[in-house]
Amino acid sequence: MRFLITGHKGFIGSHIYSEFSNKYEVYGYDIGDSFPDAKFDVIVHMAARGLIRKSIEMPYDYFQDDLALVLKFLEIARKNDSVFIFPSSGSTAEPTNPYSLAKKQAEEWIKLYGKLYGLKYYILRFFNIYGDGSRKGAVYLFTKAALFDEEAVVYGDGSHIRYFLYVGDVPKTIERLLNEKYRSGEYEVGSGKGTSVNDLISLIEHITGKRLKVRHENYILPEAEKLIALNTIVKDPTPLDVGIKKVIEFIKSDYKNDVQR
Repeated sequence: MRFLITGHKGFIGSHIYSEFSNKYEVYGYDIGDSFPDAKFDVIVHMAARGLIRKSIEMPYDYFQDDLALVLKFLEIARKNDSVFIFPSSGSTAEPTNPYSLAKKQAEEWIKLYGKLYGLKYYILRFFNIYGDGSRKGAVYLFTKAALFDEEAVVYGDGSHIRYFLYVGDVPKTIERLLNEKYRSGEYEVGSGKGTSVNDLISLIEHITGKRLKVRHENYILPEAEKLIALNTIVKDPTPLDVGIKKVIEFIKSDYKNDVQR
């Protein structure tokens, strides 16, 4: 199979690109690159602007790179009969910002292409992907704070529950979807186990052997108390403690590289 991975230099996209490059013919694209002139069996469209708070400051830019860009690659997929894979999130149910709205509208366009043109697609609803290569998100920020004796900010009282899925499980899940020929549709990609922010902190403290300094603040934007996948398609997800240890290795390597510079 010939793959196009857009956003192949980003956090999740780079893991998919790296994993698939060992097995398939793989091409990469990032925002600002020239559009590839080739035919692909599968387009995994990861390229997008991804910061919710920035989307409020820059709504038009997020429209261009998070919605209009989807249409460009949908057209490439339609003309070449490519399978189209798109990452979504649990925040599309009730969009409160341009990022979430663009995701929701992109889903509607993808499903319309499926109905009108017979496009085969997978909309993957990701739930809190973390891992080596990411420098944001609760797992990274809390682990880094513990390792370097920094203060961690928790929004709310820490009781809200999330699924935390290790990034290495994403390419495995995509590969299984394709190999087992799942039907077009929307699929939840989560760990299958809910973890509160407070429990995450306790686990990080246990693994690092360090007490985390926590400061509580009010939510900046509305947050769901529970954001979990009800029917995840992930098989044998990486245990959270194993994933945290991988993040620790990444942070230490990152710090070592900074020192050497």
